[in-house]
Amino acid sequence: MGSSWCMAKLKKLSTPPNQRAQVARPRAPHDAAVEAQLKMPNERDESVAMTPAEPDPVIQQAAVDVARGLQDTTSGAELNRTYKKLK
Repeated sequence: MGSSWCMAKLKKLSTPPNQRAQVARPRAPHDAAVEAQLKMPNERDESVAMTPAEPDPVIQQAAVDVARGLQDTTSGAELNRTYKKLK
């Protein structure tokens, strides 16, 4: 058993890929009804269901801070300038 099995395995491995028998891979069943319900990325972005019913508390606080005249203290702008200099 060992020798014949080993020879068959070696023969299979030495056969160029374009000459090997193609193994049929199992595929998931295609359901046109499900596919018809799927949305494109831009359609998902515009969906009302994607928007939460209540605003995010962090965003609400940011709006209050801006209304009070507070300045943005993140380092994003400074990091962006530094990155562009290093390019």
